[in-house]
Amino acid sequence: MTIIDPLTYLKTVLARDFEEKSHAHRRPQEEPHSVVVTISRDYGALGEVIAEKLSKSLGIPVYDKEILDMVAQHAKTDKFNFETHDEQSSAGLSAYLYSLVSGNPATLHDYRRHLCHVVTELSRKNCIIIGRGAHLILSGKPIFRVRIVGSKVVCAHRIAEEFDMPLMQAEHKVFEINNKRHKAVIDLYNDRIEHCSLELAKNFDLVINTDHISADGATALILLAVREAGLFKEIPLCNP
Repeated sequence: MTIIDPLTYLKTVLARDFEEKSHAHRRPQEEPHSVVVTISRDYGALGEVIAEKLSKSLGIPVYDKEILDMVAQHAKTDKFNFETHDEQSSAGLSAYLYSLVSGNPATLHDYRRHLCHVVTELSRKNCIIIGRGAHLILSGKPIFRVRIVGSKVVCAHRIAEEFDMPLMQAEHKVFEINNKRHKAVIDLYNDRIEHCSLELAKNFDLVINTDHISADGATALILLAVREAGLFKEIPLCNP
C-alpha cells in the first residue's frame, strides 16, 4: 500500500480548489479578503519552523521580529530592538524601554497603540504573523488563529539539542520564556479583553500539540483547517 505524503496531498487538493474557484464568476458584491494566519507558540514547540513551511506552501510572507522595526518607524523613533523584551517582559519594563527609545514619557498603552496599528496594516494583505498577541488585535476579523504548544520536556529536548545546552538548563529556559510570553500578553491586553490568556483555547481556531506531530504534519493540518474554514480563496499553493 502506497502512503501519500499528507502535505503533498493537501497541496494538490487546495491547488485544485483554487483552480476551480478561479474559473467561477464572482458576484459583484463579493469582496476578496486577505488571507491572514496568526501563530502563537510555546518556546521550543516548532512554531517558527511551521510558520516558514506554511509561508512556502502558501507563498505569503512571515512577519516576526520585523514587526518591532515597523513599530519603531510608526512611532517615529530610531531603530530599536525588542527581541528579548516585547513578548518576554513585564508591563513596567516594556513601558520603560519604550520611554528610552522614544525620548518622551510613554506608557505601555503607547506601545500597544503603535503595535495594533502595525498589525492591522499588515493584515490588509496576505501574510503570517507570529506572536505579539496578533490573534487578539485582529479579533473579529476573518483571520485564522493558530496556537502551537508542546510539553516542557519535549520542547526542552529540542532547545537543548539546538543550542547544545544541558537539558535542565533548557527546561528552565522553556519555562521562563513561556511564562514571560504569557505575562506580556496579559499585561498588554487584559484591560481590553476579559479573557486573553494564551491558555484559553477558544481564543484560537486550531491548537496543535507538536509533541508527536512533525512540523510538516502540523503544516498540513493548518492548511486543511484553513480550507475548511473557507479562508483559502484567492491564493494558490506553491510547489514544495
